[in-house]
Formats: sequence, C-alpha cells, structure tokens
Amino acid sequence: MLPRLLLKPKPNIIRTLRYYRVMAIESSCDDSCVALLEKSHPNEQPQIIDQFKKTLNSAHVGGIMPTAAYNYHMATIANMVRDFCTKHNISAINPPDLLCVTRGPGMAGSLSASTEFAKGLSVAWNVPLIGVHHMLGHLLTANLPKSEQPNSPPPEYPFLSLLCSGGHTMLVLSKSITDHEIIINVSDIAVGDSLDKCARELGMYGNMLGKEMERYIDSIPMEQKMQFDQTSVDTRISNDMKFRLTLPYSAPKYSHFGDVEFAFAHFLSNIKEYKSQHYTGGDELDETTKRFVAYKTQEYVFDHIIDRINVAFKQHGASNRNSDGSFIGVKDFICSGGVAANKRLREKLSSDLRLDLLGVDSLNFHFPDLSLCTDNAIMIGAANGH
Repeated sequence: MLPRLLLKPKPNIIRTLRYYRVMAIESSCDDSCVALLEKSHPNEQPQIIDQFKKTLNSAHVGGIMPTAAYNYHMATIANMVRDFCTKHNISAINPPDLLCVTRGPGMAGSLSASTEFAKGLSVAWNVPLIGVHHMLGHLLTANLPKSEQPNSPPPEYPFLSLLCSGGHTMLVLSKSITDHEIIINVSDIAVGDSLDKCARELGMYGNMLGKEMERYIDSIPMEQKMQFDQTSVDTRISNDMKFRLTLPYSAPKYSHFGDVEFAFAHFLSNIKEYKSQHYTGGDELDETTKRFVAYKTQEYVFDHIIDRINVAFKQHGASNRNSDGSFIGVKDFICSGGVAANKRLREKLSSDLRLDLLGVDSLNFHFPDLSLCTDNAIMIGAANGH
C-alpha cells in the first residue's frame, strides 16, 4: 500500500477579509527568510511584496552543520525581521493579518528558531499563526507567477509533482489541496544530497556544491560533451577513463509493478570506489577525467529519476491494462525544490518522460522561477492562501 498524506483543512481564519497581508518566516535548513505577500481576493494569486533572505556560509566546512545553522538563525532572524518590518511599516499598531511559519520537515534546531520567534510575534501582535508543511510550500510554488512561463496557467487537479531537494526526493500525486499521495519516495539519500557529496568527492568547493557541479559541467565545451555522450560507461564495455556506472533498479525485475523507489547513494559510492581504485595516495583526477565523471554522473542521476517516473507512468497511467489508473486525468507536471533549478534536469523531464506510458499526448510542465526553487518564505506565505 502506498503511503498517503492527508492534510487537514485549516480554519478559514480570513474568510471575511477581501484584502489581507501575510508575513511568512522560513528557516528549515540554512536559509533565514522573511516575506510579505498581499492578496485581494480568494480566487486570485497573492502578490509578492518583498523577501529578505540570508544564508549560512558553510563552504569552509564542506557542508551544513546543524548546530551552526541553529546558531546562525538565532543570531539572524530577529534582526532581519526587525529591519523587514521597519521597511514595510509593520508593527503592533499595523500588523499583518496573518503569520505563517514552516512547521517541518527540516532540521529540528533550525525549525525551532523561526517557530518560536513566530509564536512570540503572534502573541505580541494578536494575529493568527499558521504552520505550513515545507514540502507543500514547494509543491504549490507552481501557482506563483513564473517569469520563464508568463502565460502558463496554474496546474489543475489532479497533477503530479517531482519534489527534489537536499532532503527529499519524491513523486507526489495531488488530487486536491488536502489529498496528496506519495507515489515514489527515496530509499537512501536525496538527490540533492547525493549531488552535493559527489561534487565534494570531485574536489569542488562552494556553499551549494550541487550548483557548483552544474556550473562546472556547463563550462565543458560542447564538442567534449558530445564525445562523452558517445563514450559508454557500461560495465561490460571498457573506456579510456575506466569509469563505470549503472542505473539503480535498472534490472528487468524492477520494471514490473510493485513499490517503485529512488536511490542516489549508489552514485556517491561509485565515485569513491573509482577514486580508491585508480587514484590512490590522494592523487587528484586529471581535468579530462574529472569532466567525464562529473558529466556522466549528473546525466545518470537524472536518467534514474526519469526511469523511475516512467515505471510509475506504466504502473498508474492509462496505457497499460494492468494499471490501477490513478494517473488518469493528470495533465500537469510540476518540478520543484532546490534541484529543480538545474536546467539539465528540466530539459530531460521535458524531453525524456514517456507520455505514451501515461496515456497522454502532452503534459503541461511547470518550473518555478529559480529563486523560488531553493528554500524561501514566499512559498510558505503563498501556501496559506490555498
């Protein structure tokens, strides 16, 4: 039985207000964020007024330390919200109509920094406080205006969402605002975590290592990428770099019906094993090999996502007589979360998903603006309006 997430409808606190302001706070990981949104009618999209965002710099330690993130939020949120309120004339005399804060999932310490602060504001200003599910915020970003898809209407239920970040990777079927079913979950580590750690193994440095690897791959000349595409990493075929790679769960037995899962730890262990076999004594990869390994790893990570979704299409779509048909009626596909900012993933989703297995001729793809893919308070404030 696939897990089902049922979200209880929140009280319609603002039913009688035709116009209202929402202030939202988010700190589930290493970003301290506060945003202000305004809404003039229940059926209209909220207007984004402003957002302040500050991010902990973890580049020097090679990853996010939970204690450091908690201390950062405790030192940042109060001052940032004070400056934000001063800018927008928000006070106890002129408070927002509603406060929203991320209630989870996320790092416990990071979450507590913003939730406790938001509780204090709620009491001091005597305004309602709503806790918003972090992944629901990501899922509903497709309803916000998109600069790269300005004429794209909001998705209609039922729709599918690929939520991919450093902490989660899941395919979700949404039938209503309160009915969301996880179709595919991850069995080990999330895709963003895997890409970050693969980048670190390849000697890359930065605060967002997966993004650094994407930039590195984008800098590879196109003619060299074409050579890499023609070079097989199949375990049965040799190549000059001696680098081998396979897709998790790609054996024929995994194409049959049953629980479908993502798995990304394999890509990290593959690079570690390759380095231990061919680059002993702390030697670094030569530039050509580094490019090849980075390029092939990112391609295969995204190919794995595509492969698993295609299996789910076959399992739940309209093309197979043994399908349960739960995807029938789906016309919209959302990709959201930090990894959704990767343009190569967007390209592969748009071109490589097997729509024939789903039983449709086309899908409406929704990709949030890059600034809304990573954690932000705007999505938390916007989610309350649904």
